Amino acid sequence: MIVACKKCGKKYQVDPEHLNKGITQFQCESCKSVITIPKEGKNPTKDASSETAGTAPPPSGARRRGIGLRGKMFFLFFFVPICLFVAASLFYLDHMKTLSGLITQESSQVVTKMAEQAIAEKGRTVANEIERYIVSHPELAKNPPFPKEDYKNYPEFQSIAIQKVGQTGYTCLVAKHTESEPISKLWAHPIENLIGVDIDAAMKKTLGEDFQRWYDITVNAFKGKGQEAAGYYMWYDKREKYMVMVPVEGTDFFIASTTYLDEFTLPMTELEKRAIAMTSHARRTVMLILIATALLVALFVVVYGYRLSGRLKGLSDAADRISVGNLDVNIGESKAGDEIGDLANALDRMQTSIRLAIKRLRERK
Repeated sequence: MIVACKKCGKKYQVDPEHLNKGITQFQCESCKSVITIPKEGKNPTKDASSETAGTAPPPSGARRRGIGLRGKMFFLFFFVPICLFVAASLFYLDHMKTLSGLITQESSQVVTKMAEQAIAEKGRTVANEIERYIVSHPELAKNPPFPKEDYKNYPEFQSIAIQKVGQTGYTCLVAKHTESEPISKLWAHPIENLIGVDIDAAMKKTLGEDFQRWYDITVNAFKGKGQEAAGYYMWYDKREKYMVMVPVEGTDFFIASTTYLDEFTLPMTELEKRAIAMTSHARRTVMLILIATALLVALFVVVYGYRLSGRLKGLSDAADRISVGNLDVNIGESKAGDEIGDLANALDRMQTSIRLAIKRLRERK
């Protein structure tokens, strides 16, 4: 029995046993419309070309189709490349960010170490100059001791003891506490009102709860006969300072060399901010390029896939019509210069061969 689809005209060879099993409908493979099988005796379609008619699908209806050509092209030429491109871009950006952070971090550590050495070297230089000045001015070391309150009357001595460190830092002269003088005092300082003042009491009042860190540095310096000590402490404005206490040989004096450390590391901090900003800008730029690329690739894949699958669908429909005896169907794509054109030419030659074969059969009769 031959059954034709009312929508697309495709014909199927139907086994009558399907009716005996209660199967009266199936789905057309071409247009997906439902085809009803007429009962025996009610105008069954018979055609002399039934020998070439298509075979009805299995009782469950049209055979299940897998992923179409468009879906496969979209997956292979869009989804996979874009995923790889995204992964590579994110990997590159992440490593660029890591490298940038590593460079700035290492640079900051190097600059910090150099700043600590510069502050310490400044303290040592001033301590040596103070030692030479006292040696060259014996009146400052005469016995009984020269009154330290009169040090301010020696401008040259003050200019040597008070020198600039960094941008806002300075050196100052501190006398450690002794048996004769149980209080540690300042004897050269940029603020004249602090000269002769108990340094511990003044710093405790200024620093408050952060006083201990500063005090630990002085305690380490004043141990024994005096030794060099250094460390960080928090100033009252909540900016960290670095201080080096350098003993002046042959005296109870120390040169305190101190300044804000960020005055040295600020350029590196700015560089780190710039690196982070550039990395963020590069990430945004790459993401925009990625989105634009994805849209263009998707457009090309969709358009080309639609055209390609449409051309193949046309040839498939022509082959179906030839298979049910329609030898007058027009086969397109025969002039195309690609593989689809070769397929169209092959179908055209097959169509011509079938015509000649039918013609020879009729002539024999």
